[in-house]
Amino acid sequence: MSDIEDNRKVTVTSALPYVHGVPHLGNFAGSVLPAELYHRYLDLRGVDNEFVCGGDVHGTPLELEALERDENPEDIKDEQVKKVKEAYESLDVDFSIFSDTHSEYNRRQTHEMFEELYCSGLIDEKTQNMAFCLEDERFLPDRYIEGECPNCEGLARGDQCDDCGKLVEPEEIIDPECQICGSREIEFRDTKHLFLDLGEYKDEIREWLKNGDRVPENMENQILHDLEEAEDRSITRDQNWGFEVPVDRVNERIEEENLDVESLDPDTYEEKVLYVWFDAPIGYIGFTRELFEDEGWQEYWNKDAETVYSIGKDNAIFHAVIWPTMLLGASNQEIEYSMPDYEFIQQYLMWEEGAFSKSRDRGVFIDEAVNVYPADYWRFYVTRMLPTDHDTNFSWKDFEAEINNVLNDTVGNFVNRTLSLSEKWFDGEFPLGEPREADTETIHEAENLIEEYRDAFEEKRPQEALEKALELARLGDRYLSEEEPWNNEDRRAETINVSIRIIRGLGATLYPFMPETSKNIEEMLNADIHTSEGVDELTDPLLGGLEPGHELGKREILFEKIDTSGKQEEQENMQKDTEHETQDENRFNQETVSYEQFQEMEIRTGEVEKVEEHPDADRLYVVQVDVGETSLQTCAGLKNHYTKQELEGREVVVLANLEPSELRGKTSECMMLAAESEDGEKVSLLDIEKAHEPGDEVL
Repeated sequence: MSDIEDNRKVTVTSALPYVHGVPHLGNFAGSVLPAELYHRYLDLRGVDNEFVCGGDVHGTPLELEALERDENPEDIKDEQVKKVKEAYESLDVDFSIFSDTHSEYNRRQTHEMFEELYCSGLIDEKTQNMAFCLEDERFLPDRYIEGECPNCEGLARGDQCDDCGKLVEPEEIIDPECQICGSREIEFRDTKHLFLDLGEYKDEIREWLKNGDRVPENMENQILHDLEEAEDRSITRDQNWGFEVPVDRVNERIEEENLDVESLDPDTYEEKVLYVWFDAPIGYIGFTRELFEDEGWQEYWNKDAETVYSIGKDNAIFHAVIWPTMLLGASNQEIEYSMPDYEFIQQYLMWEEGAFSKSRDRGVFIDEAVNVYPADYWRFYVTRMLPTDHDTNFSWKDFEAEINNVLNDTVGNFVNRTLSLSEKWFDGEFPLGEPREADTETIHEAENLIEEYRDAFEEKRPQEALEKALELARLGDRYLSEEEPWNNEDRRAETINVSIRIIRGLGATLYPFMPETSKNIEEMLNADIHTSEGVDELTDPLLGGLEPGHELGKREILFEKIDTSGKQEEQENMQKDTEHETQDENRFNQETVSYEQFQEMEIRTGEVEKVEEHPDADRLYVVQVDVGETSLQTCAGLKNHYTKQELEGREVVVLANLEPSELRGKTSECMMLAAESEDGEKVSLLDIEKAHEPGDEVL
């Protein structure tokens, strides 16, 4: 091993996860995993880097949950952040820090950047016509209002369409609905807000995009189009949850420096906060400050540092247009912020050609995943399925095939064969042999694969890098079979020598993808795989720590074959049982049903009598509902949305003549009717306006 000459300082981060329920594999693939892989690759190269991340807590979902629970958002954000952090860490995600956007460090950084942007004339006050709910007597910012997208007819929220990704102004939404009370009694009123000028740095951002591979090629035209269309964007909201507008500090600076900008009116901004999408990306810097306790963090964010982001395609406009504008505008004599060096922009990992859904218990959620198979299995498979250029689909059948045929039969088999032969013939020691042409050619081919692996990572293609690591295993397996040391005693030492060296390279190259597997190989070889700053593990990965006579460690079986037939059958049954719930992309244009068909549905009022945990499903309740003459049981995917206490005694609307079915071993005889947002983030049971007796018919 040799010390690297690479003095880079790199900040790696991913789109901040909403802290609302346990994340699923689609969340993992869409943002966190690519950042995690690149971070561990840099560790493997000995490059000084930090992986900073944290919960996005100022978003609407958390505040809406707080309203439903009649609690302060700050009182529940810690438990939600902890849940998300633990979920990702159970998949061996190696955060340098996982904080949240409500931290004091982020408040400080947000106020500093706001001050610089405002005092530089990049933030203006404008009067905005905003949605106002007559029922709640309050303005409805962002996701407090939902309706039909004017561009694609999909689900539009107050700032963006979930389906087409376009930015949408609230007044453009068709048939809007208040997400607090469900009322459509909405009017638009004037209110003053602050706007960020997105036109000032268009030339600089355009040059940044074109000068190097900053974003995936398939996204560049879309981002350039978004840049051209970008206009001023509001950065304040009429709500209480979030960072206050730093009026006093801004006005003091304006007065001290006699700046030619308008002072802020304290009364106007007393009940407004900074927009979540203003302080959320600033969190990347705030978390770094927190990590270093405000000492030396600038080295990871100044113009000489590299910053690498991993985001989903729905966040592209924010990271590639709005965030660069903020970085350029907030730079000053103290620090010139680094523009993004690269942005992984992921498409979607789907669930059997459909969307993951928290409320329907559809998909694989991280807490469930790590309970059934090791984290490395999931990291390996999701990397293979990374939706880099197009949406990809998770399949239990495909998952089983990848683990059994690739990990077990190729990687595991090669490692086990080699080390068992070493035990048999050389007492578990690394043998010395006289290399022949076939040996040197194989070593040369292995070194070429590792070079290609390194190039793939440097070009931000982790899937291809994983494939090069797998090719190492295939090369070693093929070499071992062709040399047949069991039939050629005089070639045994050379063959096992070369094969173990390839295992050494395999252990190193698998580290970003499968850290536990890499550690197991390290222990079996009794040779360190370095992941510390200053040591480039890929300089000599085939021979690090291996000398003739080196004593190997204890051999272990790396992988076991899996059987997912039960999961496949369970999934098929669940799809049949919940076919009537399935949501398609054209849900506003579904085929009609006849009046006679509707009359066949027996919809009644009910009262929840008892709520229990489902023994075999982490997100399901088993609920007993009184519907008048009898009590019916249902399995409801409401654990991420209601506590048991909130459900017990609640009046609900029930489809009472549903054909009974089995849902993970529990009978479901009815269905409580609820409304769900298309992404499954918000689910609300239908309310009954006036008191009714259980069993009253809903007409």
